[in-house]
Amino acid sequence: METRQTGWLISAVFVMAILFFGGLIVWSGIPPDESWILWFITPLMLIPLLLFYRLVVKTDQTEIRISFGIGLIRKSWKIADIESVKVVRNNFLHGWGIHHTLSTSIYNISGFDAIEISFKGRKRLVRIGTNEPEKLAGYLKGLLHKSRK
Repeated sequence: METRQTGWLISAVFVMAILFFGGLIVWSGIPPDESWILWFITPLMLIPLLLFYRLVVKTDQTEIRISFGIGLIRKSWKIADIESVKVVRNNFLHGWGIHHTLSTSIYNISGFDAIEISFKGRKRLVRIGTNEPEKLAGYLKGLLHKSRK
């Protein structure tokens, strides 16, 4: 199973920043020898855009894998290590991106819907953002049920 979450707001912010700084280069009238910082910042804005424009969650019989953007940032967990899965709703304090609190690691790109995974022998929870939390949680619960028979 695979779900995708696109970060439209994050993408829009970085695209607007690229256009803004690119426009400054073209129309500001700043001499080229003084606009080096704009030439540096503009392409630099592409990096977070490429790293965080989407979150892909892939699951199979043995593991759940997540990857952000073009796939340089990724993480995986074994299904056999999962204790339970439930649908949760993040609040605005959880934010977007990758966050680690005292008890929870959060991986999210957009919106507030997520699944929360607890692991055998570990206190730290994992929350993964998704546009289809019920579908993803149901699939994982089915895998857990099969593995416990």
